[in-house]
Amino acid sequence: MIHHYHNSNKKGFTLAEVLITLGIIGVVAALTMPALIANHRNKVTETKLAKFYSVMNQAMRLAEVEYGDAASWVPQTQDDINGDFGEWYNTYLDKNIQSLSKETVEKYYHVSFSDGSGFAAYIPATSVSSSGRVRAYIFYCTDFKYCSMDESLENSGGTSFETNSYDGINTFLFSICENGKFVASSSNMCDTNVLYTREQLLNGCKNSDPVKRQLCTALIQHDGWKISKDYPWRKH
Repeated sequence: MIHHYHNSNKKGFTLAEVLITLGIIGVVAALTMPALIANHRNKVTETKLAKFYSVMNQAMRLAEVEYGDAASWVPQTQDDINGDFGEWYNTYLDKNIQSLSKETVEKYYHVSFSDGSGFAAYIPATSVSSSGRVRAYIFYCTDFKYCSMDESLENSGGTSFETNSYDGINTFLFSICENGKFVASSSNMCDTNVLYTREQLLNGCKNSDPVKRQLCTALIQHDGWKISKDYPWRKH
């Protein structure tokens, strides 16, 4: 005779237990997902910044092979007006940089890339402060939409693109110096005799005014193109 045994002590999860478990999972996800998303966005920013710096530097070095020392062909500032960055860019760098689009909007020359990023750049007039050392300002945007500028706002006294052109979150400042260097910042980094400590870079990046965060890009570069835990501005 074959006997069948039924273990009456075996029990499944009750509906209440399942709901409690799902609730706990939901709470944990709600607490961790924002951090995971922010970390991912920071990684994307780090990668794009490092890539842009490398691509621009490589293009400058390749142009030197053809045209000689970069100090002899960097953009030239002009009295009272801004120079044409697009003409200079297409002469010296464009052949060694792959782009999706190029367009001049007022004084800015816009270039977009296949990874969704891009930049707006211009050559300052000699009357612009520190333009003796900086021959071109390049505002790199991790998302090209942040490179757009409504010139009508600027003309009417409103907020222009340049007001938030290097906020350290979506937009970052780079420059081409009169000595031919391509630097992650503005005139601060053009002077080879001035060395900034990390504390100085961090304090400069902390400025509450987005238009005064020139050192944010240099800080990220100093940290190995990483957005460190104490970096003051993060995407949300």
